[in-house]
Amino acid sequence: MIYLKTLKLINFRCYQEVVLEFSPHLNILVGPNAAGKTTVVEAVHCLGFLKSHKAGIDAEMISYDQDFAVIKGNFEKEGKLQEVVFSLSAQGKRILANQKPFRQLSEYLGFLHVVFFCPEDLEIVKGAPGVRRKFLDSNLCLVSEAYMKSLIIYRKLLKQRNEVLKNINENHKYDRKLLEVLTGQMIPQAETLIKEREHFIRELNPLIEEKSLAISGGKEKVSLLYMPSNYTGTERDSFFDIKKDLNSKTTTSGPHRDDFEFLINGFKAAAFASQGQQRTTALSLKLALADYLNKKTEDIIIILDDVFSELDSERQNQILKLLNSEYQIFITTTSISNLSEEILKDNKIITVRREEYKNA
Repeated sequence: MIYLKTLKLINFRCYQEVVLEFSPHLNILVGPNAAGKTTVVEAVHCLGFLKSHKAGIDAEMISYDQDFAVIKGNFEKEGKLQEVVFSLSAQGKRILANQKPFRQLSEYLGFLHVVFFCPEDLEIVKGAPGVRRKFLDSNLCLVSEAYMKSLIIYRKLLKQRNEVLKNINENHKYDRKLLEVLTGQMIPQAETLIKEREHFIRELNPLIEEKSLAISGGKEKVSLLYMPSNYTGTERDSFFDIKKDLNSKTTTSGPHRDDFEFLINGFKAAAFASQGQQRTTALSLKLALADYLNKKTEDIIIILDDVFSELDSERQNQILKLLNSEYQIFITTTSISNLSEEILKDNKIITVRREEYKNA
């Protein structure tokens, strides 16, 4: 198990300087909107992924009128204290672990796995297929080198194949031989990606069913259905439809067009679920993901940002009861009035008031 003991922020968004101490189990950050709760968990996310969970450029994380920002985390991992320092400046990002710099940021990735839930994650349930493919790709790359390798190769070949298709002239002339070669090279990579995705969905399904039933009090069972873009319902005749691709001048099928959908009691969540049900579905997915990743690595921290919005008190307390004590967990909320005394007395409550930390 890994847990973040202290977090120091310097010139990070609204914080000029602050040091926060955390429990190895559940930490509830409570405060009004715009108090800086999300900024704290954003910093923890940066220590895992070396980037913000928000869209935008890295420079936006540096406080106004400052030219650098620092996030310093002191962790306990396998009984040993470890220090991680992540800095941002005009020269770029820099990461040090126990005062050791990394030549490439990718060398650091894997030290800490952060499972992050935020309101924008509802897009995984109801948004475009590309959002769900990104979820598949980013998480499978964490646990499977074979997947990452195939994804890199596939994307490179896809770009080349699309260039060939794009350059078909008005006389329908194109480099037939090159197209055939690229297609042949893409097929084994596509097979690997689809196989790994199917296995991932298969392993997630019992986990997400368990989480969704627990949160909903047994009323809602969420399941996942993987949908390869070229699946006919019986068998895959081929990964790529060359005739269709020639007409469209782009690669119309393959893993880059795959999708998966959420079902609640057999019904499509994107079409029929309420906003609250979609939120519960997205949360169930993230909690299932945490259990899945825990089988691969024990270095997991869970962050649930604004998780209680639009959920009744029963579901709020069910979520907290469900959280595994094996993980360190951060939750942000504007109010703890609906939480049971049992939960509040056993966990750390951190009141966040932005004005207190401006010159801490």
